[in-house]
Amino acid sequence: MARLVTSRGDIVMGAKVDRPPGRGKSGFEIMGKTVLSAIMAAAILAPAWVTTALAPSALAQEDAAPTPQSISTELYQTAMRHANAGDYETARRLLEANLQIKPGQVAYLRLLTLLAVLNDRPDDAFAALDRVADQGLTLGLERFEEALRAADAARLDALIARFAENAAPVGRAERLAVVDAPDALIEGVAMDIEMDRLFLSSVAEREILMIEPFSPDEVTVFADADDGLWSVFGIGVDDRTRMLWASSGVLPQTPMAEGEEAGTGLFAFDLVSGDLHRKYEIEGAERMTDFVVRDGAVYVSDNGAPRVYVLDDLSSNLRVLVEDDRFTSLQGLALSRGALYVADYTIGIWRIDLGDQSVSLVEAGEHSLVGIDGLLNTRDGRLVAVRNGVTPHQVMAIDLDREGRAVANVDVLLRAHRDMGDNTEPTLIDLADGRAWLVANAAWPLFPGDGSAPEAPRPSTVILEMNMP
Repeated sequence: MARLVTSRGDIVMGAKVDRPPGRGKSGFEIMGKTVLSAIMAAAILAPAWVTTALAPSALAQEDAAPTPQSISTELYQTAMRHANAGDYETARRLLEANLQIKPGQVAYLRLLTLLAVLNDRPDDAFAALDRVADQGLTLGLERFEEALRAADAARLDALIARFAENAAPVGRAERLAVVDAPDALIEGVAMDIEMDRLFLSSVAEREILMIEPFSPDEVTVFADADDGLWSVFGIGVDDRTRMLWASSGVLPQTPMAEGEEAGTGLFAFDLVSGDLHRKYEIEGAERMTDFVVRDGAVYVSDNGAPRVYVLDDLSSNLRVLVEDDRFTSLQGLALSRGALYVADYTIGIWRIDLGDQSVSLVEAGEHSLVGIDGLLNTRDGRLVAVRNGVTPHQVMAIDLDREGRAVANVDVLLRAHRDMGDNTEPTLIDLADGRAWLVANAAWPLFPGDGSAPEAPRPSTVILEMNMP
C-alpha cells in the first residue's frame, strides 16, 4: 500500500527518444520509431495509485546529502538524457549501474531491452529478458516481439515458454467473502479468530468494515471518520490485548471535508465494546500504512517518511525505532529471528536488528523481492509476502538462511487465481492458526490518482482463504 513511483525514482514519464541518425531499417530498427515515453508508460512498476502521493524528490533538495535513492534517480535521468542524444551504450551502462543499487528492478531491465533493440544488439536484449525470467517474473513482449523474432525466433520461443511457466497457476484458495462495496477500495484484512469475525479496511470511504460469521453476506461499519479515521490501510487483531489495530493516513483518494486537516496515526479499537481506545500519533510522521503486532508491541512503517516506529504497549507513545534515508517506500512488516523485516517496494526487504537497530538489505540471490506489498511471518519464522508490483502477482513464502540475512528459498503459495483479475491487485494478508486470508483484487488501478471519482466499473472485493503449508 501507499507506494510511490516518482519518489522512488524508478520511472520518470515524458522522456522522448528519437531514432539515431544514419540508421538503416534492419530487423531491430522496427523499434526505432518507438519513443521511450511509451515504453516507460508500459514499464511502470507500481499500481495506479502509486504515482499520486509524490514526496519531494531528493534531487530537488539541493542541500540534502546524497542517498542511494537520489543517486538512483540521477543515474536514471542521466541515462535518459544519453538515450535522447542517441548515445545508447552510455545509457545502457548507467542503467546497469542503477541495477547495482536496485537489484532486479524490472523497469530498468525493460529499458535495457529497449536500448538493446534500438542499438541492434539482440543478444543484449535477450540477456536482459533472461534476467527477468531468472527471477521468476514475466514481462510483456508486445513492443519487442517482432524485432526479437526476426533476430532469433527459437530463443524468443524459449523465453516465451519460460514466462508462461513463471505465470502458471499455483496453489488453492477458496472464497470466504465477496464484498459488494465498489466505492470502498478495500485494502486490508484481519481475522478475529476468537469470534470468527472478519475485518476489512477501506481507503476511499474511511471505514473499518466487519462481517459476522452468522451473517456472511452482511457488511457493517465497525469504525469510520467519526472516530478520527482517514483512509484505512493496514489492519490487524491482537488476541493478547483484544485490540483491533488500524493504520490510517491521507492520499488523493481520501475524501476530505472542506477545511479538514490531514494527518496520520495508529488507532486501537476495543474488540469487545467497539470503542476507540486511543489514537497514537508522532511528530514528523507522513503516512503510517502497515504494521505488525507481537506480544502487545506494534511496529509501524511510514510510507511517506523513511521511518519505522514502535509502540511498546498500549500505555506507551510511539517512538522512532529506525530512520534511514535508504528507505524509499516502506510497506509490510514481519518479525523473525530477533529481527524486524520491512518490505521496501522497489528495493527488496530490509532487516532491522532489534538489538542494535542496525539496518541491512536482505540478500535476494536469484529471487526477486521487488514489488512486495503485504508482509507477515508465520509462527515458525517464514516470511509470507504478497507481491503486486511486478508480474506475476502472487503470494509467496520466503525462507531465510540461518543468520536471517539472505533468502534461502522461495515457495509460491498462490498465483493466477481466478479472483486475482486484471486491473486489480492482491494487497494485504492475515495469518492465524495455519490459515491465511487475502484481499485478492483491490481495485487500485481503477481509482484515479487525482482523487476524482472512478468512472470505470469496479468489481466486488473478494477475500480468499487458504491453508498454509
